Amino acid sequence: MNIDGVPEMDVTWVSKEETYTAVSQKVMHTEVVLDIGPGIRPQAYFKPRVHICVEPFLPYIERLRQETVDDPGFVFLNCTWNTAMDLLPAKSIDTIFALDVIEHFGKDEGFRFLEEAERIARRQIVVYTPLGYYPQSYDDPAKRDRWGMEGGYWQAHRSGWLMEDFGKGWEFVCCKAFHMVDQHEQPLEMPIGAIWAFRNLESARRDRDMVDMISSQLLGMASKGSRFFRAGLGRLRRMIQP
Repeated sequence: MNIDGVPEMDVTWVSKEETYTAVSQKVMHTEVVLDIGPGIRPQAYFKPRVHICVEPFLPYIERLRQETVDDPGFVFLNCTWNTAMDLLPAKSIDTIFALDVIEHFGKDEGFRFLEEAERIARRQIVVYTPLGYYPQSYDDPAKRDRWGMEGGYWQAHRSGWLMEDFGKGWEFVCCKAFHMVDQHEQPLEMPIGAIWAFRNLESARRDRDMVDMISSQLLGMASKGSRFFRAGLGRLRRMIQP
């Protein structure tokens, strides 16, 4: 606690131009990544051996598959975050990314996601979100999202986040003036900031027992879900075998 009774936080403030370098320096390069809700822009800070994208909106996955057709490291699961993460064993993924995702959840769902991420991640959790609430809504079902696609429901903002929402053990890179325009690409009256939150965890060596456990879990999942969900699970099970 500081003198005002506010918990001390590890926060690095940077300009918008400095954000990529500052964030890149904190991102661990690991082998197995779980990328939650990437839309059409999966994390690109580094190239893992296995890059699992969990995306509920099928057209985003179809576009990603076209763009990554020659990359055998990608695995796509067409489901919500909780469908995938509920079935993953503890400490089974090196890094979990949630970039531009948590603000699309209600606050209670966001806290549940953070708890599950800490259960599953071995090395690091990386979350990016606006600093505070950034209004973005898609009440008109015919209205296209910012990528010109029909994923408006998934793009609506349902919560705003501050550093103190993340709890103990998190580090932050923050920018006070990052978003300059609204969802219609019109200038904001006041810029909105951005948070990159990092939770660094104890590394755990993946041994044969862990691989067998993950493999059996995925085998059980393979009979459920959409065609892309089953296909992704099958590929992921083969890829994690030593």
